[in-house]
Amino acid sequence: MKKLLTGLMALTFIAGLGLSTTSFAAKHMAEAIAKACKDKKPGDMVKVDGKEMKCPEPKK
Repeated sequence: MKKLLTGLMALTFIAGLGLSTTSFAAKHMAEAIAKACKDKKPGDMVKVDGKEMKCPEPKK
């Protein structure tokens, strides 16, 4: 029983790390796109981290 609980706690910890890493990466990409699109029109293409991205529509 103790091994099962330890295993479940380890899996929960690893899953939490995975989710926080994913949210950090998404936040970084959103900030990088916003910075690159600062003086651009919506729909213009910019290069962010080596990828071509389209500038989003401004939020209302």
